[in-house]
Amino acid sequence: MLKYITDKEYKKLLEVESIPNNFNNLVIQASEYINHKTFGRIDKDNPPEKVKYVTCLIIDLLNEKETKLSKIGNLKSQNIEGWSESYATPEEIKSDYAEKMQTTLSDYLWNVVGTDGNPLLYCGVC
Repeated sequence: MLKYITDKEYKKLLEVESIPNNFNNLVIQASEYINHKTFGRIDKDNPPEKVKYVTCLIIDLLNEKETKLSKIGNLKSQNIEGWSESYATPEEIKSDYAEKMQTTLSDYLWNVVGTDGNPLLYCGVC
């Protein structure tokens, strides 16, 4: 299974004391997601530091998404005077986190070059 970071690297890069409970699953999901979005251009044996950092951020986003999806009610907005509440659907949560993950990739990997000499996020079409 593809893993761009270890639990020790996660703790060091994010300066935290612990890892998520399902870290092994999350690191595989994050690494596969990044590998897919970068078209397999990352050296699996020696990923750049930015890729390792983005993997940590994606792990956190995946963990947050799983936590929100496991809750029964996810309060989206609330109006106290007229007392109304609206809740996020699972589809809205998934869409929101897909956007956050893509933004994270774009913010940190826009200038990182892959093993083939092209930028990691370059898809070959203009």
